[in-house]
Amino acid sequence: MIRAGAGDAAPLAQTAQRAFLNRYYGLSRHFYDATRRYFLFGRDRLLAELAGERWQRLVEIGPGTGRNLGRLHRARPQARLGGVDASDAMIAHARRRHPYATLAHGFAEDADLAAPCGGPPERVLASYCLSMVGEPFAAIEHARDQLAPGGEVAIVDFADLGGLPPPLAAGLRRYLGAFHVRPLDLERLGAMAARLEFGPGRYYFTARIPAR
Repeated sequence: MIRAGAGDAAPLAQTAQRAFLNRYYGLSRHFYDATRRYFLFGRDRLLAELAGERWQRLVEIGPGTGRNLGRLHRARPQARLGGVDASDAMIAHARRRHPYATLAHGFAEDADLAAPCGGPPERVLASYCLSMVGEPFAAIEHARDQLAPGGEVAIVDFADLGGLPPPLAAGLRRYLGAFHVRPLDLERLGAMAARLEFGPGRYYFTARIPAR
């Protein structure tokens, strides 16, 4: 995915990002969930944790098809759920499937995360999204600033694959690169996180980052 630059370059990068996502998800949105379950690991563990916690408002950055919001809604039907996504195609698709969630177009780096749920969320979820965001750490800081007091940003995403056999790790990195995926700087992330844990082979990580 195209990385946003500073100043006047940022709106142009976001326009290009939006066009790319609409092209890609316009074709894949109907079978996206069926294919991603084979390599987007750690999501359900994080969702189960969230479902057992005390919060009333949660906003997901990049909800895609709404798969995660659907699982949270089944576990917490009284909670207010929302999402912001850069893909118009995915928003339209997810709205049809999940009418209980308030979904809006926006970019992770500057979207209004309080609007979808009518107030600051206690949780912001980013599931395999930030590795495709133009400026992932700007997105994290932005989310922290919009959390309700005591809230958390909950993240699951690709790690550095450092525990996998080198040939397998190299092949996966090439494959992910073809989809514009760039794993986050884990050292920088660790300095921000209250908790950072890795899945088998350091394939994925989960992180909790508190509000300021």
